[in-house]
Amino acid sequence: MLTINAFIALIVFATSFLMTWLSGVDIAIGNYLWLPIGAKILAFLLFGLWAFPGVLVGSLMSGFLLYDFASVNPIYGPLGSLVGVVAPMLAIIIMRFFRLSNFFNEEQKVQFGHVIFLVILSAFINTLFKLFIYLNKVTHLDGQTIDAVQFIQSYLVGDIIGGIVFIYIAFKFFSPQLLKNKLI
Repeated sequence: MLTINAFIALIVFATSFLMTWLSGVDIAIGNYLWLPIGAKILAFLLFGLWAFPGVLVGSLMSGFLLYDFASVNPIYGPLGSLVGVVAPMLAIIIMRFFRLSNFFNEEQKVQFGHVIFLVILSAFINTLFKLFIYLNKVTHLDGQTIDAVQFIQSYLVGDIIGGIVFIYIAFKFFSPQLLKNKLI
């Protein structure tokens, strides 16, 4: 399981690095494609809570090395990354509570309707938590103001699109490997 968690940490960090490299980091306005949320959701879908150490390490590496690097207060990058770890887990718990977590059917085929709902719920939780965290940071450290509507719109859309794109690509191109290793 250590190898799998190391791989998960690498994928989470690599997707964060790719998104940061492509569009930079501006916490007042999120990216309209945020692949790391999809990597985290897929890790929890495939491996359950066993994926937590890998997702946590990859997120913390991203938080410390990519977000708020050499900033006045380096706590907000890792704190925002931790929200990205908790959001998919909380979404899965909520879906299980309401019996909506049938992600695979009897033939082990992916139920994309449930997965898409998981992505949307994770994005919603992630966006709201980050709004409350970053609202304080931007106002007190950066001297900017956050337009809550624009923040919610950009983060929510970016998480939803990024989550769906990442999971779709993973299932489309890696299904034979996932099936061979009995992961789906």
